Amino acid sequence: MSTWRAALVAAATLAVPVSAGEPQRAEAVVSGPVGVELCLGSGGEQCSVAPGVTYRRIVRAGPTPLVMHVAEVDLAAPGIRVAMTPADRSAGMEYRATPVSTYVARSGAVLAVNASYFLPFVGGSAAGDNFVPQPSGAADASGAVLAGGEYVSKADAVDARVDSMACFTVGRAVIVEGQACPAGFPEGVSAGPRLLNAGAEVPRRPMGRDGVFHGAVPLAGEAAALAEAAASPVARGGGPRTALGLNEAGTRLWLVVADGRQPGYSEGATNADLLALFREVGATQAMSLDGGGSATMAAMGPSGSIVLSRPIHTGVPGRERPVGNHLGVFRDGMATTARFGALLPPKAERVVAQYDAVLERIYGAAEARQGVAVDATHFYAVVNTAIGKYERTTGRLAARWAGPRGGLIRHLNSCTVFGAQLVCAHSNHPEVPHGSSVEIFDTATLNHVGSVSLGNRDEGSLTIVEPMGDGWLLGFAHYSDETGVPFKGHDYSQLISTDSEWRRREGWLIPPLIRKRMAPQAASGGAIGDDGLLYLFGHTMPEMYVLARPKSGAELIHVATIKVAVEGQAFGFDPSDTRRIFAIDRPSGTVRVFKLPTVGELPVDAKLFARRLPGTGSVKSAIKPR
Repeated sequence: MSTWRAALVAAATLAVPVSAGEPQRAEAVVSGPVGVELCLGSGGEQCSVAPGVTYRRIVRAGPTPLVMHVAEVDLAAPGIRVAMTPADRSAGMEYRATPVSTYVARSGAVLAVNASYFLPFVGGSAAGDNFVPQPSGAADASGAVLAGGEYVSKADAVDARVDSMACFTVGRAVIVEGQACPAGFPEGVSAGPRLLNAGAEVPRRPMGRDGVFHGAVPLAGEAAALAEAAASPVARGGGPRTALGLNEAGTRLWLVVADGRQPGYSEGATNADLLALFREVGATQAMSLDGGGSATMAAMGPSGSIVLSRPIHTGVPGRERPVGNHLGVFRDGMATTARFGALLPPKAERVVAQYDAVLERIYGAAEARQGVAVDATHFYAVVNTAIGKYERTTGRLAARWAGPRGGLIRHLNSCTVFGAQLVCAHSNHPEVPHGSSVEIFDTATLNHVGSVSLGNRDEGSLTIVEPMGDGWLLGFAHYSDETGVPFKGHDYSQLISTDSEWRRREGWLIPPLIRKRMAPQAASGGAIGDDGLLYLFGHTMPEMYVLARPKSGAELIHVATIKVAVEGQAFGFDPSDTRRIFAIDRPSGTVRVFKLPTVGELPVDAKLFARRLPGTGSVKSAIKPR
């Protein structure tokens, strides 16, 4: 490791105050995609943002601390491309000013930095909101910008720092003098000053500020000499910086953001700092982009864009500036969900036990189209607007309830016996918006005796109601077909727990592989066994999923799958034999009785659901029993 790199690569942490003369140490910062978070404290080692894109955070301690963020992009990697922000002239100029993290979220880039100098520019007051441009405000880039083969911004001489142009095509990039890309390069940005050309340092020209806009004008002669003599070390190039470098072949790109103007954390980078870094990594071409309060690097994290650097806008550390345009790195084929998942470490493969249920008996029941509940002497077959009560010994119909055609009860999904009551999940499926309620019947007479309106719940359409602890377990379904709601397919289905007053306590997601098996529907039947595990049926698949609560996280743990020879939905456990279930076969309109195997040991990261035995409470509803 070189002397410079050994000095620069310290603990990847934030500096904390120390007494004079002591080396500065730092506390860990968790920032960025999961891969970045895992490597921040590893002494500057690279971590993967996406295939072909890596990131590392390096820290120099001492009297002038420096924190730099380095993204390395393999331009020759399959699917990697670099693109500039497309034009948005809706506000009357070339762009609408947007923070880098917002650009990442909207564009689908896996990583991005700020790009061009831009106008108008009014720095605003310290910590104030009078900066120009405001978010979504109109802005023009200083110098040429090429996006999608179109020159969004034309070449100009407004800012004398703009002396070079970085140009990109698939697999390759170049830096050229001036403000025009060679043929075959559809993306490019003009900025500067140039730092390296063919491995040689490009001398820095003296610059002055251009009045209120803080642009740059060239200085010469006595003015240049006076400016250089009066400049502080920071004014000579130290501060927040954004820059890019290329290797000789133009197949590898380095994007660098240096944090600055934050004493005790990072003072900023000088030209010498940038040149040393670029030479260390192997860059032979390099140039500056807009810096100062604009200097920002952001990446797509597991659940959205995350700012990797610590920008300083209007003097506030961590505050992002709305900038004119951006340089984005994209990975083709990484759609929104795939992109988020690609940044998460893969889950450990879980062994799921496989079992078979044993068929014991079959009953005929005209109502066996939605589900079945069971008590010691009868079973209750359920269809949308009717319930049939049948004797278990003979299979004879003992009583029947049927709602009026066009009545208030539209779609009974499942029922469970709770004491002397039949408690049923009801919805208005397939109507939208989803509306759900719990409907209560007397098991002796099948009279309707109570109702709890849940209204339009964001969780979806109610399909399961099951006693749990001192409250209830409710299952809600979303659908990926014409009966669903916009932007919420079956993956959004979930189970929640409530107290006895139907107030939400917790919620859980069904594991992705099970949701895929249930698609385009969701869990349509569920009950907690005497072993404390949750047993779920989908809509038509002849299999039951056995699930446990997670000790941490929001996703249920898939323990086992049991093959059950039915194509149906809701089922019920036999109170006289807790390893026996009554289930329905929708196509044949039959109720079938199965013996379930005993499920093996509970995984170490799982725990059981709380059971509540029937008769240990009463259902609180809006209608008192008659």
